[in-house]
Amino acid sequence: MPPLPLSAFAEALKPLLVAPFVPAENPLISAVANNSSKVTPGTLFLAIRGAKTDGHRFLPDAVRKGASALVVAADYDGPLPSGIPVLRVADSYFAWSVVCETFFRRPSDAFRVHTVTGTNGKTSTAYFMRHYLDSVKSGAKTALVSTVCCDLGAGPEPSEHTTPDAFTLQEMFAAMKSNGVTDAVMESSSHGLHQHRSGTLKFASAAFTNLTGDHLDYHGTMENYYQAKKILFRELLADGAPAVINTDDPSGARLVSELEHERPGLRILPVSFMGRPDSFCSLRKLRLAPAFSDLEFTLDGHDASLRLPLPGAFNAANCLTALCMAYGTGLPLDALLEATASMPHVPGRLQAVPLACGATGFVDYAHTDDALERVLGSLREVLTKGGRLIAVFGCGGDRDRTKRPRMGAAAARLADLAVLTSDNPRSEDPVSIIREIESGIPAGTRYLVEPDRAKAIELAVGEARKGDILLVAGKGHETWQETREGKHHFSDIEILNRFRP
Repeated sequence: MPPLPLSAFAEALKPLLVAPFVPAENPLISAVANNSSKVTPGTLFLAIRGAKTDGHRFLPDAVRKGASALVVAADYDGPLPSGIPVLRVADSYFAWSVVCETFFRRPSDAFRVHTVTGTNGKTSTAYFMRHYLDSVKSGAKTALVSTVCCDLGAGPEPSEHTTPDAFTLQEMFAAMKSNGVTDAVMESSSHGLHQHRSGTLKFASAAFTNLTGDHLDYHGTMENYYQAKKILFRELLADGAPAVINTDDPSGARLVSELEHERPGLRILPVSFMGRPDSFCSLRKLRLAPAFSDLEFTLDGHDASLRLPLPGAFNAANCLTALCMAYGTGLPLDALLEATASMPHVPGRLQAVPLACGATGFVDYAHTDDALERVLGSLREVLTKGGRLIAVFGCGGDRDRTKRPRMGAAAARLADLAVLTSDNPRSEDPVSIIREIESGIPAGTRYLVEPDRAKAIELAVGEARKGDILLVAGKGHETWQETREGKHHFSDIEILNRFRP
């Protein structure tokens, strides 16, 4: 990008500055960085106190490498180099996002951005919303930023995180602008919201799917987790934009109640999958089959029905959420219902694999107790008489440990047989993780343990027979496994495919 004067960044940061910028020097900024290893001459370096490292420790290193200006926290009281401009900001994470946004010339101003947040269902809802926009909106070219993949308008690419870091996100927005994108749909994680990674972007629509136990290693408490999600609706959604919120979820009901007082300018669209009559959209009837779901519902006073060519109650819920988002942006209901018939399958989300033994395998990304309970419940509803439900799953290492026994309890309650194995153990001992899962399984429950994930899947297939359903949960679309030795290639789909007819 062409250089910008420091004053341009100071102007963008004005709401966050603790003192006015008086440009005794106004150097040209040719790069921005929050890691001193990436500093080159002409860089604006911003120091952030992260969870593990305080970036202020690296101010001297940044100056030695040629930084032209510095951004520090308002309460930083350490030494500062002389002869170099310094900006003090009240929120370093937010400031970094604004710096990146400014550096890339606010590329997201060129299109509309829609987003989905919640513990579970973000990826599927985002996929469905993108399909609706591309299918129904005239002249639409829709980008996608999701856990499964990213498409910046030039074809799908692998994805590393749910919400990319601030610099990468603005870089993606710049590519979308260059590719002529008209709309973008992205997932918003609680980490990304808490760190204001989207900068000053105002979303054109947003949805809240649910809130269940996860990410407490980062947020500490469920209240903090909730407040991080609420940032999207309290601060980042444009006035008049539709806010689609699942009010069957207690946190969703609370969110609606609070937003009605705090953000009266929002168009709050409550959604109920339990038939609440006071909802903007209320599901009246759902018929599930192994390959599709039939939905009857009322939306904005209109009785409607559709066939979703995907199985599972959670797919139906995510579809209705996306439908309300699209309808809330002004797209016609009849066209949206028609577009549902060609809804694409989301990679790694209840992805079916027929097995030679006569059972049906499914791969799903469910990696929380709530998600595992939902997918097992949906599969049990389509299980043929006499068939059994077998679940293979583990829990990720170096992440929220509180959900491990809850996942064990969910599997014991809903599966006929659970096979406990590794997910992405990372730096932890896989056997220790499995023991924590076991602590939630009631005494007397039969289950199997195999820490090697490939062998665990093979073991489960050996247990399966005609009419059974075998679920491999936790990694979904991922094509790698992360252990103490690092990342190596691994795909649940590829392993299951070995046992096809």
